[in-house]
Amino acid sequence: MSIGPSKTRPWLRRAALALAVSPCMGSAFAEMTVIRAEGSAATTTSASVYFNAGVNDRSISSLLAALSDISAKYPGTQNVNLYINSSGGSMEAGYVAYEFLRRYPLKVSAINAATTDSAATMLYCATADRYAEPLSRFLLHPAAVGIAMSGYLKPDQAKQAFEDAEQENLKFSDIYKDCLKLPANDIATLLSSESNRRRLDYPAARSLGLITQELDQLPRTPDRATYFITDGGGR
Repeated sequence: MSIGPSKTRPWLRRAALALAVSPCMGSAFAEMTVIRAEGSAATTTSASVYFNAGVNDRSISSLLAALSDISAKYPGTQNVNLYINSSGGSMEAGYVAYEFLRRYPLKVSAINAATTDSAATMLYCATADRYAEPLSRFLLHPAAVGIAMSGYLKPDQAKQAFEDAEQENLKFSDIYKDCLKLPANDIATLLSSESNRRRLDYPAARSLGLITQELDQLPRTPDRATYFITDGGGR
C-alpha cells in the first residue's frame, strides 16, 4: 500500500498500519485491516468500520471483534461509523449482529456505502442514525432457506422448508416494523413472495424511513482507528 505525501492526510501520515490485525484472529475471521493513528486513546472522538462482505459467520465474527476492540481500547469514542456494502447472506449471522449492535455501548451510525441488501439490512436497521450515499441501493425481500435433498423434494421436506422460511421471516418482520414506515400488512405482503421484493433507491428509502439522516449531518472528525473487513463475499 502506497500513499503519496501530497495526498496523505496529516493524521494518516502518522498512522500505524496493521494487516490481519490481531493474533487472536484466526481462520474464524474474515480478512481485516486496521489503521490506527498515533495519539492518546482518551482524545478519540470517532472510529470507522468498513464492512465490505457477505453476511456470514466469518465476516460477522470480524465485525463484532472490530466493534469490541473499539469499545475496549477507545471507550470514550463519541461515534462509530459503520459503512456497509453487502449483498446479504445468512439470516442467523445477520440477526446476531443486529442484537449485538442494539446493545453496543457506543453510539453507532450506519451508512449504506453502495449496496445494503437482504440480511445486511438487519445490520443497518440496528442503529437509529442511518445514512446513505446518494447512489446507494437497498433490497428488501423474503428470507430464503437451503433445502437438503437428493433429487426429489418430499412432502415433509417441503413442509420443513416452509416452516424454516417462515421462522426466518419473523426476524425481518420484527425488525422492519421499527425500521420502515410501512403498515404491518404491507410488511407481510413484502415478505410473502419474491415477486413483492423492493429495490429501493435513495429517495424511496428516505420516504420509507429506512434512511433517517442526511449524509451532510454525519460527524466528520478524524478517526482514531479504522477497520476494513472483507471476505470476498460482498458480491
